[in-house]
Amino acid sequence: MSRLFKTGPHAIQANLTPLIDVTFLLIVFFMLVLKIPDLDSAEMDLPTPHDPVSELFGDEHRVVINVLPLPGGTASGYQLGVRVFGTDTESRKALSNALAEQYRRNPALEVNLRADRSTHYSWVEPVFQVVRDAARLSERDDVTGRINLVVSREP
Repeated sequence: MSRLFKTGPHAIQANLTPLIDVTFLLIVFFMLVLKIPDLDSAEMDLPTPHDPVSELFGDEHRVVINVLPLPGGTASGYQLGVRVFGTDTESRKALSNALAEQYRRNPALEVNLRADRSTHYSWVEPVFQVVRDAARLSERDDVTGRINLVVSREP
């Protein structure tokens, strides 16, 4: 008797592991290259307010502090709403006072911090101190002084 028949009949079996691996790799690839539209950055033709001084900037529960970038990783100042503050100590105190006033009006205010990716951290870090000082200056116990770091992808 031949050696083939001693072991018994054999069935052909397909190994599906590589097929499943390739399928999941394709799913991951297409999820990474898929561009999901950002609804927050939709182009809109918004009306111009008649008296912008009397309007609260942005959402009533959110304020944005922008670190204004300069070449070389430095910053020219800080922007809170429409007001621009310098980087010196007195300007940062004025920024802290302006933010404290916002905290007095709305203690549940969220502070979003935006900075360019090339801006060095030494220009971002003073904003943390400004927010901490503003929370203290607001003289309210329910102010947390928390900061949300905002990252936005530029197209």
